[in-house]
Amino acid sequence: MKKFTKLLLPLLILSLLHGTALAAIPRWPEPAWFALRQQQPTPPPVAPPQTATTLTAAEQHIFAAINAERTSRGLAPLVLDPALVELARKKSQDMVDNGYVGHQSPVYGSPFEMMRAAGIRYNFAGENIARTTTPANAVRLFMNSNPHRNTLLNHRFSRTGIGVVQVGRQIFVTQMFIGFMR
Repeated sequence: MKKFTKLLLPLLILSLLHGTALAAIPRWPEPAWFALRQQQPTPPPVAPPQTATTLTAAEQHIFAAINAERTSRGLAPLVLDPALVELARKKSQDMVDNGYVGHQSPVYGSPFEMMRAAGIRYNFAGENIARTTTPANAVRLFMNSNPHRNTLLNHRFSRTGIGVVQVGRQIFVTQMFIGFMR
């Protein structure tokens, strides 16, 4: 045993000086030797951020009319938010599919739960919904209802999304609003 230790000790010292023993031990953050030999998956390409949202003619009419109402009262116009447009369209389709007109969806819950589930951040949020026959009538209904008008003209809201789904002569309108602390 003594002979073995006498032989092993010089070999260990020699290998430490040469650096071979240290090179065999992976050091953090270097990957282990087997990770270096494995094919690393290439990440999928990242889609460019969506900057413009195409609104339908009905959605565009409501968006323009609401901003006209806001600016005529000295409020800043709302900015169209693509994520909110997508959610508003889903909500309108949900109302058609599930036969209701209301803020509480049997599928998505409240508009606030729906926004949170989609990862939309906000300090203030609101929603207007309507079932009517024309986009102009939807705006008229919103403006003639105190709660809807108060939502549309709320100075805390800065971004909106509008979704319109037509079924026969009826349209289902959802408009979502968000705002941030200043």
